[in-house]
Amino acid sequence: MAAIVWVVLLMTVFYSVQRLVFNLLGFKALTYSRSFSALRVHAGQSVWMNETIANRKRMPLPWLRVESMLPAQLVFRQREADMAIHRGDRLQNHASLFSVPSYTEIVRKHEIICPQRGKYRMDSYTITVGDWIGIPGKSASHQSGGELVVYPAVKDIRDFPLDARKYLQSVRSMASPIMENHPHVAGIRPYREGDSFRMVNWSATAKTGQLLVHKRETMKDNDLTIILNAELLDQEHNRRITAEQFEEALSYAASAAHYIISGGGKAGFIFNGLRGEGVTEVYRAPARAGAAQMEALLEAMAEFRPVTALGLTYLLEQLIAERKSGMNYLLITAFADRKQTGLVAALRSQGNTVQLLRTWKEETAHGRKTGA
Repeated sequence: MAAIVWVVLLMTVFYSVQRLVFNLLGFKALTYSRSFSALRVHAGQSVWMNETIANRKRMPLPWLRVESMLPAQLVFRQREADMAIHRGDRLQNHASLFSVPSYTEIVRKHEIICPQRGKYRMDSYTITVGDWIGIPGKSASHQSGGELVVYPAVKDIRDFPLDARKYLQSVRSMASPIMENHPHVAGIRPYREGDSFRMVNWSATAKTGQLLVHKRETMKDNDLTIILNAELLDQEHNRRITAEQFEEALSYAASAAHYIISGGGKAGFIFNGLRGEGVTEVYRAPARAGAAQMEALLEAMAEFRPVTALGLTYLLEQLIAERKSGMNYLLITAFADRKQTGLVAALRSQGNTVQLLRTWKEETAHGRKTGA
């Protein structure tokens, strides 16, 4: 009986000592980092999350767990034996288990699918060191400050409805400002990438300090302003589109901007919904060219919410009151009632072009989808 007591006592002492050692020295010379193969992707694309853990001391770590609270919208393609995921409606707990020998660095890669647009923060992670018995011991939390931004998916121009596709092609193919076969000068305008320096108005440039070029009389700018309607409900016919259909509309908007800008034109954007948290005004971005403009538009679109800040009717009335002419508008909306259709006609009468892209579809008796 005494021998059993001594065995139990020795095991207790051994357990307590080794546990104390792991709690005191487990985090010494231990480093962990997490990185992503890309921080900006489009919906439907994948990224790789890389975990690197290094134990640069003589004492091995038989059991170690790294836990992170990640957005539930991010989907891990494969679940390995040393990884555990517990998913909720908004967040998921991701845990990686490691066994790290002495003076060893381990790199582990996880493929993550990003099916939904949005901005996803991954602020912190917690490391827990276990002992030889496998019982969790001391834990430490760290800030990571990572953010993964998922842009809307970009469609091919062939995926647009026929009328919208022809309209975009006509806007993009309008006479380019780099062509110099227009004999009459009708004014000046700011220099754009691709302009010939033979078109520079050096006198006006010297006076203003801004690089200005001649604008020819017959030139038409291949500029486009995209209007995306945030309204999901058609009160006139009591119809509603789903969140998935709004995402498709946003994808059309991103694709139209990409098509125009990639062709050397300028794209602007108007969204009458909310952007992110705490921003209640209508989002308006003036038409500009270049990759920086496209990136700025995509960054904004990642935060768009289909919550109406200003009704489409009032927005169209504002545009009419501005009395602009020579504008090209692509209006992407699920619905357009009689009054809104009349306002579109009024915009056209002011010398603008307006193309509607209606996104609402309904199931017919034969299971096919038709537009509004």
